Amino acid sequence: MERAALSVDEMSGILDCSAQYVRSLIRKGKIPAVQVGKTWIIDSAVLEKKQLMFDIVRDVPDQVRKSADIPEIVALSFFSGALGLDCGLEKAGIHPLLASEIEPNTRKTILLNRPDIGLIGDINAYNAADIRKFAGISEDQEIDLIIGGPPCQAFSTAGQRKGFDDARGNVFLTFIDRILELRPKYAVIENVRGILSAPFESEETVKSFGFAPQTPDDKKGGTLLHIIDKLEKGGYTVTFNLYNAANYGAPQIRERVVFFCSRDGERVPYLNPTHDEQGRFNLPKWKVLNDAIGDLREDD
Repeated sequence: MERAALSVDEMSGILDCSAQYVRSLIRKGKIPAVQVGKTWIIDSAVLEKKQLMFDIVRDVPDQVRKSADIPEIVALSFFSGALGLDCGLEKAGIHPLLASEIEPNTRKTILLNRPDIGLIGDINAYNAADIRKFAGISEDQEIDLIIGGPPCQAFSTAGQRKGFDDARGNVFLTFIDRILELRPKYAVIENVRGILSAPFESEETVKSFGFAPQTPDDKKGGTLLHIIDKLEKGGYTVTFNLYNAANYGAPQIRERVVFFCSRDGERVPYLNPTHDEQGRFNLPKWKVLNDAIGDLREDD
């Protein structure tokens, strides 16, 4: 019995993409097909090749975590990217049960490396119950840690600094809302140093400054005040600091503000550097790129 063939239109329906995109994949050799006249014929056996289908699909669907096991430390990751923060947590023995990411190729990267993890997309589209469902945890399961680095372009000094007026800045507030709804013991939030001086006028800034800010300079720091006020009103103690990754062994000068939020009144201490630029305080000097990849061969 001959195997059924698929048309370009049928394949586009399967992949949830345009027929033009399917034709481009055929021309690039990513979808095996033969041309009969002006028509492309695709062998339906391609659907059984899981790796090929995974590679050519534009996006992967959300998935509920595949394991029913609950680890000792329950952690959830948001704005996960290619799991950079997650890899750091894993080195400390913490394995997030859920990742949240919207970029299609990055979602593929997550599932290729962590095929059993729960995966969701835009945080605005999921409430606390949804998040628990995809993480595979019950409504009464205690969450120990939530981590995430919301989009930073809205606060970066290199951008227009629209802050919460930018959709990317607004998602920062949505992230805080989810933290307050899910009530983890701890939350860690990472962002650019520009968030320290990003302007924003709110009731908190008026109370803190004692007057309504009149100029952009007057409003500086309003974003930071609003974030801290929102978390503290939600019952969290907040400590934050500007950290340079080079002071902690990364071969890169990378400054980021890190917020540590504690639900039960404990104030998380500041992190002590493990390295110093000049090797002072009996600390090793900053690492350089060669320290990290100098032992790799060219074909690596």
